[in-house]
Amino acid sequence: MKKITLILTTIFILFSSFQQESFAVKIKMNGIETTNISTSNEVSRRDIFNHLASLIDKEVTSSYKYIDLKFKNLDTNSELYKSLQKLVFLDLIKNTETSIHPEKKIELYSFLRLSEKVLGFDMINPNEIEKLKARNTTKNDLKKLNSRINIEFTKFRRYGQTSQIKQKKSILVDVYDILIKEHYEKGNISEDEILNSAIEGITKGIGDKHTVYFPPTESKDFNEGLNGEYEGIGSYVLMETPGIVKIISPISGSPSQKAGLQSGDIISKVNGKIVTKENSLKEVISWIKGPAGSAVTLTIIRGGNEYNIDVTREKIIIINVESKLLTKDTYYIQIKSFGDNVSKNFKNALEGLKKQRRVKKVIIDLRNNGGGYLGQVADILSHFVEEGKPTAVVKYLKSNQQYTSRGYNMIDFNDYKIVILQNSGTASASEILIGTIKDYFPNTTIIGEKSYGKGSVQTIREYKDGSTLKYTIAKWFTGKTQTGIDGIGILPTIELEFDSEQYKKDGADNQLDKARLLK
Repeated sequence: MKKITLILTTIFILFSSFQQESFAVKIKMNGIETTNISTSNEVSRRDIFNHLASLIDKEVTSSYKYIDLKFKNLDTNSELYKSLQKLVFLDLIKNTETSIHPEKKIELYSFLRLSEKVLGFDMINPNEIEKLKARNTTKNDLKKLNSRINIEFTKFRRYGQTSQIKQKKSILVDVYDILIKEHYEKGNISEDEILNSAIEGITKGIGDKHTVYFPPTESKDFNEGLNGEYEGIGSYVLMETPGIVKIISPISGSPSQKAGLQSGDIISKVNGKIVTKENSLKEVISWIKGPAGSAVTLTIIRGGNEYNIDVTREKIIIINVESKLLTKDTYYIQIKSFGDNVSKNFKNALEGLKKQRRVKKVIIDLRNNGGGYLGQVADILSHFVEEGKPTAVVKYLKSNQQYTSRGYNMIDFNDYKIVILQNSGTASASEILIGTIKDYFPNTTIIGEKSYGKGSVQTIREYKDGSTLKYTIAKWFTGKTQTGIDGIGILPTIELEFDSEQYKKDGADNQLDKARLLK
């Protein structure tokens, strides 16, 4: 992590230097030689940005691609554009209306001086300063910088630990060796199981339920939802820990909702087949899916009790945004997830709202919406928030990324009473939408149950043996007040539990009815 931090800081200072090309620095270090160096492979600013972005690629989530850059004269389909998006995403460079002159060369002395200043180790031979100033940076210089970073990072890992941590690591290895060599039942001991259990124990010691190690027997597709067009029960599921398959949210109107499945239910058996740590999420999902009209029995654990629930499969077609005129003065918009094109579909729903002159109340239904792309949510919030004001904030360990409104001004929501429906399956990006709307429209009424409380961002590290580590790299906060929701959730203004029995009986939705009748 220190290695990455040093690289990121280098990027920030390097970019700043492009607008200040003079330096007055007294050098007192020894390092890189310049004799017999060819300048035939000089690199441009474009090369440096692309190179540095490649070094931080694993630190950047997919949300970066929704950032619109303000830099002038850039091809939006170019590699440079993507590289700059990543750097802006991590708040390493400022997204301003200026030209970066991508083809311009970089003086080697300036590049090395900045690297030296940030990294804290020698890169410049004082006797070579004039030569360094006389030529530009080459590809070979970038390779040397990478090598030096690797060397210094190795030194840090080897010598920068405290003696207590070293001792604990030594004990860990010693316990492993003793059990393998001297335990009475050593012939029956699986080294793989011991190591996997030890690694799982380390991740559990973090105290973050979203940081999980998946052994090779588990599928890396730990967060596969039952979505798209398919035949099944219609529910989003998650494997937070090996062998534990949890329902995040049933899709509205789906067989799973009709059968009474709820957010938080843990699937322990499928048609009597027990779910174990040896089963991947993909495998369990294959048991649940099946032809429309066929039935599947799910054994679920809810509140410490075990229930068998029969679900008749159907053909599931998910439409992410649906809208309609509910009554002459009430307009209803349901957002089922924040996948691709949701922002565009939400805009189409607002076009329908604009045509309804008598509408005074807008109901936004986010029940069982498990989240999705933050970029889509940020774009939707541009319909609610004044241009330039924050819609969401992502806080990383060393930097913050702030999303700001584009100020679409299509609808003035001050003219409407806003009512939001939520439940325990309302999670992640949905909670950002609710929290930020509440930030800017404090009179918003929220009806339903406490939301899920998922306000963190995870990334994946894959290992050669097929195992994976999912770990938290950032947390999300609402735009204006920067309120955190992780592990907390959002409380409703009016708490009202969904009457699933009544819904199964005659299709009545008591939460929606409450919102419709609200004055």
